[in-house]
Amino acid sequence: MSDTFRVLVDERERASGIPERLRSMGMFVEPRMLNVGDYILSSECALERKSSKDFVHSLYSGRLFDQARRLSEAYDIPMMLVEGQLSDLLDTMTNPRAFWGALLTLCLAHGIHVFFTEDVDQSAQFISTLARHTRLSASRGPVARGKPRLSTTKEKQMFIVSSLPNVGIKLADRLLGWFGSVREVFKASVPELSLVNGVGRTRAETITSLLDAPYQRSEKSPPQLRLDRD
Repeated sequence: MSDTFRVLVDERERASGIPERLRSMGMFVEPRMLNVGDYILSSECALERKSSKDFVHSLYSGRLFDQARRLSEAYDIPMMLVEGQLSDLLDTMTNPRAFWGALLTLCLAHGIHVFFTEDVDQSAQFISTLARHTRLSASRGPVARGKPRLSTTKEKQMFIVSSLPNVGIKLADRLLGWFGSVREVFKASVPELSLVNGVGRTRAETITSLLDAPYQRSEKSPPQLRLDRD
């Protein structure tokens, strides 16, 4: 099926009813456990959906800006969709200025495009339209990105080593068990890596080739916007 009508959707969005509505609109919906964003529309664009109530709660907890940072780091076109009767919610807030301040921070500090809908039907219509528009200009179909949340040292070690070419979780475990640390795995030579069961010389050469490859600097650094705090 053409990527023009394909969208990656976080598994936790099933309960919202939006994935089913997107399917009824002719979209190909692929459920995933996404680390960043709720809807991945293209290789450049991802969208985080929040109810208006969750938006305010995550604002006060600080989770909102952590999500915004990870979204903008992973995608060139980061978006956030706030769903619900916003006027009713603003009336209940003790400090409505915090809401407007949050919107300014999302836009100016993180480059997030924020949109508003009243209900799930409008949200589905918006996402469907967005998917079609982004795919017309995108170079690739939807791509899931972002780092998983890692809490323990072992999880972080496994994540780093398993990111090497042709190295999965099981092989990463064997490499760490053999060499004892991430640094020692990265320092190992081709003959040393080849001694580990399941590596072999070809895979060892692929790993060391990547680790020894010179880094090609980007010609232009992305602009960074900062919002000064009093």
